[in-house]
Amino acid sequence: MADTVLITGSSGLVGRILWNGLAGSFEMFGLDRASPASAGNVFQADVTQADQVERVFERIQGLRYVIHLAGDARVDADWQSAFHVNIGGTQNVYAAAQRHSVQRVIFASSNHATGAYEGIPPTLHTRDNVRLITTQNPIRPDGFYGVSKAAGEAVARMYYELYGLESICLRIGSVNRADSPAGNPRLQSTWLSHRDLVQLVQRALLADVPFGIYYGVSDNRRRFWDISDAERDLDYHPRDDASMYGGDTLQG
Repeated sequence: MADTVLITGSSGLVGRILWNGLAGSFEMFGLDRASPASAGNVFQADVTQADQVERVFERIQGLRYVIHLAGDARVDADWQSAFHVNIGGTQNVYAAAQRHSVQRVIFASSNHATGAYEGIPPTLHTRDNVRLITTQNPIRPDGFYGVSKAAGEAVARMYYELYGLESICLRIGSVNRADSPAGNPRLQSTWLSHRDLVQLVQRALLADVPFGIYYGVSDNRRRFWDISDAERDLDYHPRDDASMYGGDTLQG
């Protein structure tokens, strides 16, 4: 039988992309606050409600992997929402995963955990002066949303250290519905295409790495995040480059 994967926030843009991209390799389940269009393998639940999360985990037999996407995705989220939904909800998902012997959680972190580097070295800001931001650089959130994602990475690390629950935290770049960087200068650096997103998550699910934090971005000529560790550890090899879509103009 195929390994089972639960996606929280399965009805969102990234959730739908991953469901469609992974369904051929895994048995898929979804958890979402919105009522599912059809029953099947998608359960309605709110990650801020621990009892609701627990009931979903109880209904999935032999669950091996969780992809945790659910949360307030607004970059300008206020503190109450970032704290309650993103930090509290992440803790609820990890607690349920640990209780039900899940092997690995893929945590959808965000580039905004280090977003304040943009415009401040190290970053890409001129055509000839590139210093890539790595996961070794200290966190530098650009708002409460970024703070909540950095906290989620800490929750993931704690569950790995105390309970052996494996986690790969992905600081995801810019994923849009159009699957194109055209018309947005920042996307020349930060775009993550749909097929590169699916490849990244699939490699993260299966990699022989028990814990890690990685940037998730396509192979953009103007990117300012270092993905050499993801290439090495996860065997992630993005296929798309924003500069091939025109509008190769730097922001700032």
